[in-house]
Amino acid sequence: MLKLPDNFNPFTVVVLVFEILCFIYLVRQPEKRNYFLWMIFIFGWVKQLIFISQKSLFDWYYWVPQILLFVPGVIFILEQKTRKYLWLGLFVLFYMIPMLAFQTVHSIATGNGEWNYRRTIGLFLNHYEKDKNQWILLEPAGYVPYFSGLKTIDEVGLVDKEIQNEIKKDRQNYWINTVKKRKPKYLLSYDNLFERKDGAYYTMHYRLLKEFRVKNHLKSSNPLLEKIYILKPSGTDYNLYVRIKD
Repeated sequence: MLKLPDNFNPFTVVVLVFEILCFIYLVRQPEKRNYFLWMIFIFGWVKQLIFISQKSLFDWYYWVPQILLFVPGVIFILEQKTRKYLWLGLFVLFYMIPMLAFQTVHSIATGNGEWNYRRTIGLFLNHYEKDKNQWILLEPAGYVPYFSGLKTIDEVGLVDKEIQNEIKKDRQNYWINTVKKRKPKYLLSYDNLFERKDGAYYTMHYRLLKEFRVKNHLKSSNPLLEKIYILKPSGTDYNLYVRIKD
């Protein structure tokens, strides 16, 4: 899967070009199946472009369209009349095995990032904060709020409708507007809030409670797993802030 904007996978470009060429080759033939190929192709690309335009870059959002765009390649191989098994062998060797290897590594690394990293942040909060009626503002809801047991305001509104209204009113400043209006006790951020343009407000009302770093969660008693974790670290560095009593 092509990761945007930071992690660029050149193999994905090769795969996409191959899928597009297979699609063009197939639809040039007067077959009834072309109607369904067009539906699959358009749906797959439209869905991906919508997610990319909204900067929704979680890889699992793209699994369905990627599988659909995989269909023309499979049909192309299966319909080869000459040297069919050669085409099939090349397809397995240069397409399916690398994709399977990448997905295996990616899944293992992602599992570590979620269970052994983000979950630990939630568990830290769960033990630190005894009042489960307190609020935390953070990234899209997942492991952290679940294991923390705290009430959650997630920055895309998966579990909170009010922040959706803030985004509609002022997309550029919805985060700080939400903080000022609702005063959550905890903030979990990718960056240093004190260095933002509204840093003076954060400095006055919040203090840094703890830093969480991906590099500190790459160890494993299994040497192979540890190599995978180091090869493809999964997660984001976070800073956890707690509100200072007014």
